[in-house]
Amino acid sequence: MEPTSQRPSTLSVVLLWLFVAVVTVSWVVFWWWWNHNRLPAEGMARAFGTLAFGGLFLGLGAVGYWLAIITGAFSPSYKHPVWPAVKVQLIFASIVELVLLAVGAGLILAAFLEWLLVKLGLKAGLAAHLLPVMAMIVAVPILCLWVLVWAPLERRIIWKRLKAMGVTRVQLQSAVLVGLSNPASGLDKRFGRVEEDLGAMWVGQDVLIYHGDGEQFGIGREQLAQLERRMGQRGMAHILLHINLSDGSVREIRLHMEGHWTMGARRRAMDTLADAIARWHAKTPYLITAETRRNPRF
Repeated sequence: MEPTSQRPSTLSVVLLWLFVAVVTVSWVVFWWWWNHNRLPAEGMARAFGTLAFGGLFLGLGAVGYWLAIITGAFSPSYKHPVWPAVKVQLIFASIVELVLLAVGAGLILAAFLEWLLVKLGLKAGLAAHLLPVMAMIVAVPILCLWVLVWAPLERRIIWKRLKAMGVTRVQLQSAVLVGLSNPASGLDKRFGRVEEDLGAMWVGQDVLIYHGDGEQFGIGREQLAQLERRMGQRGMAHILLHINLSDGSVREIRLHMEGHWTMGARRRAMDTLADAIARWHAKTPYLITAETRRNPRF
């Protein structure tokens, strides 16, 4: 369990943003050259206005997203549980961010494609602008089914909350970031986040340890009655832990992988954790990789 994720260097971040700026400017110059002889002066002015409004919407979306991440969805303190409130706020934040991103990207696309849409028979103006915007309103939510845009927020909430509870960075380096839900609650059939708690799990020598925003517990080998994989949202085969409680009842806990940017990465992390728990329960060697852990950056 030694490998750790490293923070990218300042130079690499600067070079990345420089590359994005160069590509953006290049596209704008190419767009102007390509449309210079295709649109009248009035059309060029309208295209520039559309491009400016699209950039404004994208800028508002980027600023709102950045503020949501760095403030933990505007969590005033991490000394008390924050996930119940954040989960509700994310419903509205997701809608606003998706609309701003889709409208901004659609307007920018319309500025580039207006001349082509007019040639295909659409009227210049509203019709030529509305079609790209509607296309992006459909495309962006579909893309976000695979790209998990709130992954940085999940990591930040878990790290900050556990740090406030006394968990150290060294301890978090060997943990897996997970969420918990009750498979019998029926929440997976509703709109919004299913997780009832977020936290970190350690596969210890004899005990599975969980420290979360609102719940903490340990699971011994003799308590784990069954490890099950059950299909859930977006085709994810979740880990279900069947735990024998002291009163004779059995509690079911469904695990969710947190802090991963894509569904593919989340699936791989889920498979790795399931294998590690199965090996732990059978007392055979196991390994949790740095990708599965998503190590903290305070």
